[in-house]
Amino acid sequence: MKIITCSINDDINILSHVFHGLRDIRHHVEKSLMRDFTMYEVDDVEPMAKCDVHVGHLWVPYPCFDMDDFANESRCYHNFIFRRRPITRDDMRLLWGLPAEANHRRVTELLPPDIGPILYYLGCGDTMLLAAK
Repeated sequence: MKIITCSINDDINILSHVFHGLRDIRHHVEKSLMRDFTMYEVDDVEPMAKCDVHVGHLWVPYPCFDMDDFANESRCYHNFIFRRRPITRDDMRLLWGLPAEANHRRVTELLPPDIGPILYYLGCGDTMLLAAK
């Protein structure tokens, strides 16, 4: 699995489709799952944009330690999975079950080659990590 670093504003070619940054990727999400200590139900989302690449989104809220955090923290860690076919609940469960490194990052050199592409965004800053063949 090859891992590249890119900007949240870069044009990114994933499965022969060019996404115009993170915002465009988020507009293509068709299944979403919030990960906490237990797996919640996968939500079906109507994509704002459609193409021949399908996107699943696993997100984890930043930790909150006090009332000020709960009132003001809106960032999340993001992992996206891409497929040439519609995303299934099994795809989302697979993404949820992958070992997570720091900050819930699923993008590692240890990913099986048949699982990608997967994209990770920390939730702040300009860079994302893309794991693809």
